[in-house]
Amino acid sequence: MRVNKQARTSSASQMVFPMHELGVSAGQGLRRKIYETRVLVASDAHLPYFDPSLLSMMRSTIHECGIQCVLWLGDLFDCHKYNHLVLADQRLIWKQEKQVIVDLLMLINEDLEKAGGYQMVSRGYHDNLWLNRHPGTEDMRSLIRNLDPAIATLMQQGRISISDSATLEGIPNVRGEMTWVFTHPLHYVPTPFQTPRELAQREQKHCIAAHAHHFDVARNAEQTFWTVEAGGIFRDKFIKVDARNETAWRRKKSGFWVIMEDAQPLGFCSGCASSTMGTSCSCVRSMQDIQTAR
Repeated sequence: MRVNKQARTSSASQMVFPMHELGVSAGQGLRRKIYETRVLVASDAHLPYFDPSLLSMMRSTIHECGIQCVLWLGDLFDCHKYNHLVLADQRLIWKQEKQVIVDLLMLINEDLEKAGGYQMVSRGYHDNLWLNRHPGTEDMRSLIRNLDPAIATLMQQGRISISDSATLEGIPNVRGEMTWVFTHPLHYVPTPFQTPRELAQREQKHCIAAHAHHFDVARNAEQTFWTVEAGGIFRDKFIKVDARNETAWRRKKSGFWVIMEDAQPLGFCSGCASSTMGTSCSCVRSMQDIQTAR
């Protein structure tokens, strides 16, 4: 198992920077890279409206699968005051929402600390709503840093890293080449898997796509790449969108994924449990279904 190493000390500031921070400039168009080979992908949390039943499952998975990086793949924030799609609790104020986010990030940090792992937070559509409407939050880094002094400290230590780009790359092979692309697209299309399949074809990498709140995995037509719709850990009972046009394979479920080097993506969702750790829950299609679904 390859674990991210702590790296160099700056002679100017005497600050210690982790490897995943070195040589990476800030900027929305630049992709961050995740060099770890055991990544848990949790998208579309829409805090504070996440599915609480998934939290214990996530924490167990971090320990039992040796997770090195938890990737929050966009829409960590919900910003319900500017979001007409959600049946939100308007009594919540920003201070309360912020505390939910802080508590979750601190809890996951505790789980990752023993293995030297870290969290990566990337930008999504709802995160942009906060950035566009609140002065002093120019980018995701400032948005997350301003949550709480304890969060700012974890960022300084490299325990929480930020991506202003909605698309990242990760899971290097033995030659150090990135084999996965992780994305939270601004828009998605009704056809299942179209977004991750198109990106996988263009990038020649496996792809997991968020935003659509659909939970499933497939292979591309040539059987060369995994394509995943991330689902999300948002409780879909809050959403107003009419789902009548979904196909039989469009599963709206709260769930998260474990992505590992040279392994089938493992999906874990609310209300289901795998028979043994390291295998997907019953909601994820069997290999035979995956190979016949084109």
